[in-house]
Amino acid sequence: MTRITTLKAMSFLVALSLIHPNTLHARAPDPPPAAAAAAAWLIEQGELDAARELLEQAREHAPNDNNIAFLLGMLAMSEQDPERAAGYFREILTRDPRAVRVRLELGRALFEIGDYRDAGRQFRFARSGNLPAEVNANIDRYLFAIRARQTFTWDFSVAIAPDTNVNAAPSIEEISIFGLPFQLSEDAQRQTGLGLLLNTSAEWSPHIGERTRLRVGGDLYRTDYSGGDFDDTLASVYLGPNVQLGNTEFSTLLTGFHRWYGNKPYNHGTGIRQELTHYPSSRTRLHTSVEHQWVRHDQANSLDGTRTSWLGSWQYALTPSSGVMGLLGVSRESTELDMLSNTVYRSGMGYYRELFGGLTALLQPEYLHARYDDVTPAFGVERRDDLWRTRLRLTNRRWVYRGFSPELTLIHTSRDSNIDLYSYDRNQIQLGVTKLY
Repeated sequence: MTRITTLKAMSFLVALSLIHPNTLHARAPDPPPAAAAAAAWLIEQGELDAARELLEQAREHAPNDNNIAFLLGMLAMSEQDPERAAGYFREILTRDPRAVRVRLELGRALFEIGDYRDAGRQFRFARSGNLPAEVNANIDRYLFAIRARQTFTWDFSVAIAPDTNVNAAPSIEEISIFGLPFQLSEDAQRQTGLGLLLNTSAEWSPHIGERTRLRVGGDLYRTDYSGGDFDDTLASVYLGPNVQLGNTEFSTLLTGFHRWYGNKPYNHGTGIRQELTHYPSSRTRLHTSVEHQWVRHDQANSLDGTRTSWLGSWQYALTPSSGVMGLLGVSRESTELDMLSNTVYRSGMGYYRELFGGLTALLQPEYLHARYDDVTPAFGVERRDDLWRTRLRLTNRRWVYRGFSPELTLIHTSRDSNIDLYSYDRNQIQLGVTKLY
């Protein structure tokens, strides 16, 4: 009961601050039209029905007026209809993604609905605004409450995926093996295709103690191309406890995966993963994981062995409508053959920005360097690969249907290897829908 009372008080303080836009917006808002000013006065007098009727009439003549939409959203919140209020607040943010006061109210509405993941996202971006200390303290309490309450998350996306190189093959037609020229077969050369991509994940994390949860989750990724020769499916699951100590979380997870390529079993494995997540501030998230897996291949037994990886990532809200992220990683794969054993180093950055008109953009360049342990006899050198991948993702948050929005992703990949057989260029387009957060 104490927590509920505290949250209600927090909601009142945030709402009170939002009634005075000059305290929460870096730039002065446009003067409200007469209808909005009159409606605001009616609300202060407690005449909610009259205010609603006035606002709805004014909205017919000014459907894109942010002041009118904001007051309608606040009225919906007062009527305990946070879902309708969220619709008004989202509408405003598609026109003005820098409106901190509106983002705060959207976070509050989503919190009331129980959409904790998106609520946390809105609060973290709002926290980067120039807000009074008491409002920042309220946001921090909301974020703590979200981490305590959220017990289920899921993602889903599906897309049509044209691909210029579905088999990641070289553009060359001839290769030198043991110093002799060989013609690549047609199957080994670059293949183009149109595929269907499915990517989904879910996690359930019920409380099993005051500070302990049980995490149960899984992921499924599949690309499906005509003919089935290059279809790729990866399914993974994990299970284990999560302990929360203040702003830090620890997880120890048992993991398993199975991969099918060309609709035939390719490899499978089990492992253990240790994760740590820390929130040094309301705008920053740090995450690191270490995983060790025992891998078995269904056909190529020479690839059997172990895989150990470390990955660290961070996210930071720059402004109420933008953020940056980064990652560093290294993985070690040990197989029965030294020439196939390798170490891969990985680094990447990302920049996220909400644009006007409901369009959001995410740009992610990434670099990977692979070093193999021993000479490949057929080519007489130790293999070295440098891979560059750039991803541009555009999402239209204005068009939402049952929580899904259209998304366009462009991916360019280029791998340069000292063995020409492993060098390639690849361009992918993914056009589909994704779960909106």
